[in-house]
Amino acid sequence: MYADVLALFQKIPDNPGLSRARAFFSPARINLIGEHIDYCGGLVLPAAIDAGTWFVAAPAATGRVRAWSCNQADAVSFSPEDGTLAQVDGWGRYVAAVYQTWLLHGYQPVALDIALGGNIHGSGLSSSASLGVGLALAIQTLSPGIPELAADQLALMAQEAENRFVGVNCGIMDQGSVALGRSDHAMLMNCETLSVDYIPLRTGDYQLLIADTCKNRQLVESAYNDRRRETDEALRQLGAFGIEHLCQLPAARLQEALDLLNDDTLRRRTRHVVTEHQRVIHAAAALRAGDLQTFGQLLNESHRSLQQDYEVTGPELDTLIGLCQQQPGVAGARMMGGGFGGCGLVLVRQADTESLIREVSQEYNRAIGYDPAFYTTRISDGAREISLPQ
Repeated sequence: MYADVLALFQKIPDNPGLSRARAFFSPARINLIGEHIDYCGGLVLPAAIDAGTWFVAAPAATGRVRAWSCNQADAVSFSPEDGTLAQVDGWGRYVAAVYQTWLLHGYQPVALDIALGGNIHGSGLSSSASLGVGLALAIQTLSPGIPELAADQLALMAQEAENRFVGVNCGIMDQGSVALGRSDHAMLMNCETLSVDYIPLRTGDYQLLIADTCKNRQLVESAYNDRRRETDEALRQLGAFGIEHLCQLPAARLQEALDLLNDDTLRRRTRHVVTEHQRVIHAAAALRAGDLQTFGQLLNESHRSLQQDYEVTGPELDTLIGLCQQQPGVAGARMMGGGFGGCGLVLVRQADTESLIREVSQEYNRAIGYDPAFYTTRISDGAREISLPQ
């Protein structure tokens, strides 16, 4: 993909050439466990992966931001100072949103010519966070008036861009994972402070397999924002507990809290948040101990909670994950990301991976009507500048 992005950059009309360009890679992420609790103040356990988005960018002679993508047919062009968001739509809103956020904070981002492209398969792997953090890094690096920010601050800038200007009320986990990733490590991340405890990810004879339902979903138009409103309302009704976030509710007082809520939907949402937070803590301990069977059981419990209490799975994810959980050599499996389609994560013995893909593909096609897809992955460092060819 990097070669394709380089070739695309060199086709940009009036481009300044590679002599003034810089190149960047921004990973996608998986979330091992801790779903839909980053915006509730919880601990999560993500990791950056080797799939992601590549960028080649240089200061634009035209004074306009111009962006081309290997994955999109249409190009993006706008003036960064002149009503940025009103000038663009589609994927260009993500580019414009990052510029708008730099401007909002009083910085002067340089207009860039940008070529980009990604190999992030399916949804639920934070392609938008990969794009946003990578763009923020490219703009910072190539803008003399912008000081070098720490990786966690870049993550917050990218999150603000998506929240404020794209309309997705996402938590910080996705951008934090992309910015702060470390090769071969999971990140026990505090979503309030963005502090990270890196845990070596040793899977031995097992491997992490991404299972893609091949059903696309539009996060802005999904029930994602509804879940945020529901958890906010549950928190409001639990004001007597003196907590600022639902994940601060002690597990020992969960039933007491559920009895106070006036709606069964809010009870189920709260139960997921509190029990999922506990699963993250137990999963981190299992990984540290090398206990993959316990870790896998926690994945299964997480999916069941997301299905029954948080209601963000749907028939495609439930079919795919259910089939995977039944296969020999599978320690555990669950949905990842916002839900309503997208991808899941499977912890499977390497020797059983091929048969799993074959058997699950047949049964999923029989039930849903089309094939799923499967991808192996490696754990990667976070967003970074990379070398241009000599």
